[in-house]
Amino acid sequence: MTPFEWALGRLGGLLPENNTMPLVERLRSAEAGESEWLMGAELLLRNDPAAAAALLEVAVQKRPDAARLHYLHGNALRVSGQPGAAENALRTAIALDPAHANASISLAHLLREQGRMKALAEVMLALWRNEPRSLERDRRIVSFLFECARHAEADGVLPTLLEAHPQDPLLLRHAGECALMFGRFDEARTHLRAAIAVDPEQASSWLRLAHTHRFVDADDEDLRLLQSGAARGDLAPDTRVAIGFALGKALDDLGRLGESVDVLKRANADWHQGHRWDSQAWRAFVAVQLQAPVAVRSAASSPTIPIFIVGLPRSGTTLVERLLSRDAQIRGRGELNWIASLARQLGPRVPASNLTAAGNFYLAQLRQDDPPTRFAIDKNPLNFRHLGLIAGMLPMARIIHCRRDPRDAALSIWSQHFAHADMAWSYDFGEIGEYARGEAELMAHWRRVLSLPIFELDYEALVADPETTISAVRRFLGFTADAVPTLFDVPDTISTASVWQARQDVHSRSVGRWQRYCGFLPELEAWTGVAGAAGDTLAVFPGQR
Repeated sequence: MTPFEWALGRLGGLLPENNTMPLVERLRSAEAGESEWLMGAELLLRNDPAAAAALLEVAVQKRPDAARLHYLHGNALRVSGQPGAAENALRTAIALDPAHANASISLAHLLREQGRMKALAEVMLALWRNEPRSLERDRRIVSFLFECARHAEADGVLPTLLEAHPQDPLLLRHAGECALMFGRFDEARTHLRAAIAVDPEQASSWLRLAHTHRFVDADDEDLRLLQSGAARGDLAPDTRVAIGFALGKALDDLGRLGESVDVLKRANADWHQGHRWDSQAWRAFVAVQLQAPVAVRSAASSPTIPIFIVGLPRSGTTLVERLLSRDAQIRGRGELNWIASLARQLGPRVPASNLTAAGNFYLAQLRQDDPPTRFAIDKNPLNFRHLGLIAGMLPMARIIHCRRDPRDAALSIWSQHFAHADMAWSYDFGEIGEYARGEAELMAHWRRVLSLPIFELDYEALVADPETTISAVRRFLGFTADAVPTLFDVPDTISTASVWQARQDVHSRSVGRWQRYCGFLPELEAWTGVAGAAGDTLAVFPGQR
């Protein structure tokens, strides 16, 4: 029995009894039309992708000019685990119909699974050039480019999109975010203010606006805008919280600390009320990690070595990535979310074969299809939770652990609005302390049991003498002392809350910042200095025994 006959048999079992023979016989003959092939293929694709692929293999030979059949063939091959054949089929569909949005989007998702982000962006931009113009289309393409961190490509098309849709708040917000990421702060302010004017419920636009500059003037027009927004009673709770964090940042810049704390206390309390953190689940997670066997896979090599910059948020991870990735041999990838996702999928005990597959998948997402580099950085600070898995998946990896006076870190964390479930602990000082204790326990554990090289980097040392500190990190990575960095001439993006600070000259103004707040935040006075597990000076977190 041929694969085609097998597929027809599978199809016959899915059709209503009175419809079985006519459709099956029509497909078996040379007389079936495109609609009949589509009917059979779509039914099989919903129930048996492998049979759909076998049926469509014949369909596209019979109807080679039918773009939709090639599109369905590509989907069937993709779901059946044949990515190379799926890509060919989808590209054929697009060649036949360049405006076939579904084929382009399916191909883009396939390329994303392989980490081929540059190729993905090319597909989406080609669709943008060929698909009929509409606001829905333009929003979809830009949002997908953002989702895939292809900000340069989004930045390139947004001016044209705004010419067509100058009052669309989503496109205005994305234009402001792109300008902010690339350090064009005045342009970012213009777009973000316009987005707020059109739709004041754009919560993230308020937050981004506050990070376009340092507030130095009490008559700053953005300060007045934030104050007027905070006084409104008609905005959604999440929007009011975002305005509160933005206004708190502006008041802090101006040195109006008491007012800043009052605003931030309300914003933190309001968000915390509706987004509770499960401290027991966190303690249980830490306990499992402390007891779990170390994952092991056979020795592995990679032309690109992953660097993980980890630690508590706001401990200097963005600055370290930025200083290191000035070298063309080190590419910064920002904060990737793949490690936590893989940890959820793989569970606590992972066979060596699964570790190898997961490691190869992650490396594809890290390397992508840009020109190769010697190192690539994932600076998601919360990857500290999964260093055991990283050691098993990627034994060639290097770890940079950023440490900062926990009182400064806690204050900076509490002053930011992360709006993410993983950061639900960041709105209460007691919970920040609980989370920080877990981080300290896990890092002490990883240092004891893992063979991964770990560099301990103190934020205070970095800002006091960045050249010496980064030189030490480069030696840790294997660069010789006399190696001169090859400057990277591609514009970089910064998308975290450090977007403004990280582009300024390195300074030490934030060292010991917590002391200025003791009169307003007595919670910080409970964090007293003691010797940590690695011999470093840390702080006793509130409630620590």
